[in-house]
Amino acid sequence: MAGRLLLPLALAIASCLAMPCPAEEIPPLRPVPGAVILDDLDYPSEQGARAAWTPICGTAPVTCVPLGKRRVLKLPCNFSGTRIERASWDLSIDFDLVACRGVQFRFFSRDVSPVSGFSLYFRSGSGWYAARFSPRAKGGWSTVEIDKSETAIEGTPAGFGKIDAIRVSAWRGGDTDTAFYLADLALLGQDAPIVLIRGASAARSHPGEARTITSCAETVGRVLADLGLTAVLMDDLDVTAERLQGKLVAVLPYDPAMPAEAVEGLREFVAAGGKILAFYTLPEPLSEVAGIEIGRHVREEREGQFAALCACGNVLEGMPDTVRQSSWNIREARAIEGKSEVAAEWLDAAGQSARQAAIVASANCVFMTHVLLVDDPAARRLLVLAMLGHLAPSLRQTALAHALASAGAIAPFTGFEEASAAIRKLAGGEGRALARLEEIEAMLAEARDRAAEGTDVALAISSAEGVSAALIDLFCEVQQPQPGEHRAFWCHDAFGVSGLEWEEAIGILAANGFTAILPNMLWGGVAYYESDVLPVAPEVRERGDQIAACLAACRAHGVECHVWKVNWNMGGRAPREFAERMVREGRTQVRFDGTSEEQWLCPSHPANQQLEIDAMVEVATKYAVDGVHFDYIRYPGPECCFCAGCRGRFEQVIGRRVDGWPSVVQGDDALNAQWLEFRRAQITRVVSAVADAVHERRPGVEVSAAVFPNWPVDRDGVGQDWKAWCELGCLDFVCPMDYTPDPGQFEALVERQRGWAGAVPCYPGIGLSTWPERGDISALIEQIQITRRFQTGGFTVFNYGLAEAREILPRCGAGITRP
Repeated sequence: MAGRLLLPLALAIASCLAMPCPAEEIPPLRPVPGAVILDDLDYPSEQGARAAWTPICGTAPVTCVPLGKRRVLKLPCNFSGTRIERASWDLSIDFDLVACRGVQFRFFSRDVSPVSGFSLYFRSGSGWYAARFSPRAKGGWSTVEIDKSETAIEGTPAGFGKIDAIRVSAWRGGDTDTAFYLADLALLGQDAPIVLIRGASAARSHPGEARTITSCAETVGRVLADLGLTAVLMDDLDVTAERLQGKLVAVLPYDPAMPAEAVEGLREFVAAGGKILAFYTLPEPLSEVAGIEIGRHVREEREGQFAALCACGNVLEGMPDTVRQSSWNIREARAIEGKSEVAAEWLDAAGQSARQAAIVASANCVFMTHVLLVDDPAARRLLVLAMLGHLAPSLRQTALAHALASAGAIAPFTGFEEASAAIRKLAGGEGRALARLEEIEAMLAEARDRAAEGTDVALAISSAEGVSAALIDLFCEVQQPQPGEHRAFWCHDAFGVSGLEWEEAIGILAANGFTAILPNMLWGGVAYYESDVLPVAPEVRERGDQIAACLAACRAHGVECHVWKVNWNMGGRAPREFAERMVREGRTQVRFDGTSEEQWLCPSHPANQQLEIDAMVEVATKYAVDGVHFDYIRYPGPECCFCAGCRGRFEQVIGRRVDGWPSVVQGDDALNAQWLEFRRAQITRVVSAVADAVHERRPGVEVSAAVFPNWPVDRDGVGQDWKAWCELGCLDFVCPMDYTPDPGQFEALVERQRGWAGAVPCYPGIGLSTWPERGDISALIEQIQITRRFQTGGFTVFNYGLAEAREILPRCGAGITRP
């Protein structure tokens, strides 16, 4: 459920909670010290502003507004009476972002409630670099930072050195007009000591690798940010020796096809004294100057073969003895005598040597034989610091200073003093909690003493991080539960939590105050139980009926079981013969451009509708479940479905032939409105039929749905009219998938969704396992508290895995969900 939400979430999240100002009043704008201004956006006239900024797709033109001795740019969002998906404006501007982290600008809005999210795009060549942003200031100007390392690649951009335009977009979240203001577009972070090189060339030539390349850069970038080490993101298309001048270390997160020009630039960089930290791939000219021999690709021959990195001696000062990382393949690497040495080796899941180097280090290069994964966050940070510190020792002190400054800065607090004050208030007069807080204060003093000694930077950083960990534990313990709350976890794996039987997994939920599980037991063409409707997964013969197993555990522990179905989407899980038959029978979807979407069943096909209805009703009537749960109960996007069957059925509904199919459907406003209503009707028909049958045949069994977060947009974009389902009485509760780590965005979403759900309980979906920091318990608590402020009566967390069972649930059970 997590991965598919990236695009709709960009359309769905609210950006900030701005306090209203008087209609004609704009708060004072104070300059950011030291900012290198690209464009102050201070236009002498409205005519000049409109000549610079071009509105697109029906957006209203910009204006400029006096503010003190200057003007600021006003961008009106004309959502009332229009059908624009977003308000967008383009600014033609030539600038080079290669040598800096990104850009920053000032932002203000009196009311962002009609906006579901903001985006900024850099145009380069035949593509774009795209980023979402979330202004956070309440009632005043905020400084928005766009870091290149957090941008996604769209199309085939020519590099950050060839930016020729920017686009600002405000995505529709409602039908009310609003406006926002911009000023002082400036460069960000030109003095960073590290350059993070992203494999944009490979992303262009091998589109299937683009997401992995971006993800690897983001993972390393987050670790650097956590360590307080600033880095400039540079696409390999932009790399030259000149642009690398002044940097200490070039980091290569994953670049499977680096251009020759970039390789040469890096070779010259190393020759001039620069250093390289590379993961998984290292071009031969660079391995030669590094003194490291790179060998063949090695696939995992057995599960758990490459489960952890084990330090070899003290080659990398401060590296943890072991770092957990479950890699599935590696690149063979060997040290060259007199030039490099093995700094770490791989261990298998049993703790035995896999007889393969994990890290090889020389004086000018450290090479890790796989990409950096998200496992073992604390040890991972120290590993990266050890590798960087080996190459540039000054970075250790930078990281140490950051660790001390941020000790105790747990969400939603800015530092130790603020967090400890909040904990004292939550604890009331409870002596044990206050005594523990005094112990943590002593830990902070000890961490500062260790830092002052300067003999063991890694230990001092670990001590500082230990302060935050201890404070988080105490913060969890002083939370108070809310009686009668619906507390659920989605579980995406039909076989439950990896490494646990259903009995143990459900027992952990119950012991920590959770009341429901939503296990994913069936898809568009497969069931993980003994079904008479869908093909049964072959694993069921070996591992048994998974609904029966899960349900037995739920009954033993008093936990509700709401069986989750992925509707329409076969997801590559259906038996091959079933999927091929669906294609032959014309039951799969066709995109607007005529290409096939063969893993998705067409929602307007009567046989597909009946299959969805029968499958969900079978679960509700065959098993003593507490409910059935819709998911993917929608189209993939506005580009689907335009198959011949959809055309015929649409023509039958409107009573006439449609010539010029399918382009006319999008070109004629009146016809497009009928088409969108037709799509919504197909989805609603299935929801209504399932609800009617389940409520009639199994009174008391609940029907629920996981839905996209932004109903006004999603009812058209994916045909998911969940507000209507609530009004029609089809749903007993609804779970909007609000998978954002930002508390302001989450709060704005929940506020709107409570209104759309009406009298139907709305249990917002919290995307814990989709967040950059999957184990951020303090952020989870903050979002749970938001649901309580809006009196939702409950929440649903994605996704129930081993980390959640071992680490998250016990911390919840200690306070916020204490039974």
